[in-house]
Amino acid sequence: MHDNSEIKRPHPTTRRSFIVLCGFAVVSLYGLWASYGAVPTSLGSAKRATQTPATGMGSAQDMGSHMPVEEFRRRARAFVDANSLPDGSVKPTISGRAGAAYISEPVAVYLMARQYSYWPAVLRLGTNIPYRFRIMAMDTDHGASIKFKGAAHMIRVRAGHAVEKVLVFKEPGEYPIYCTVYCGVGHDLMKGRIIVE
Repeated sequence: MHDNSEIKRPHPTTRRSFIVLCGFAVVSLYGLWASYGAVPTSLGSAKRATQTPATGMGSAQDMGSHMPVEEFRRRARAFVDANSLPDGSVKPTISGRAGAAYISEPVAVYLMARQYSYWPAVLRLGTNIPYRFRIMAMDTDHGASIKFKGAAHMIRVRAGHAVEKVLVFKEPGEYPIYCTVYCGVGHDLMKGRIIVE
């Protein structure tokens, strides 16, 4: 009689199918990571154009912008100077427009990412108004993740490259912004806020 306890079967992790399945899982996760724009290669490039719906937003659209760093800095300062409120927050003015239903061109919003802050740190926006966010990392790569109720919308921001994203906020509330790319010892302190009224 043959004793079945002595038959040695290979461990499941040594089988080719298991190894192929694990490799496929890793590649799939990398693709998901790239689709969120958080991958540290050209797959998450700021120049890629996509249309992404998200909870709390109407729509979002990525586009790259070729603008020198000093020109972006000048425009961001002018934006903050023209729209600053006494409490230090920034509320873009919508001049010559009767209401959100008549806004066809997105309202420009400038946001600079730098170690370890966003500038301006607090934005006050309205509901159902399209805003064209222009974001640039001034020193090293950063991320800008806007946290919604059930999810977050991540934006990869490479140093010296402007990223443009059109956002429409459907619900009032406070939307935190935080960095998703490790940028140094103060990375955890890099936060901002969008207050939608």
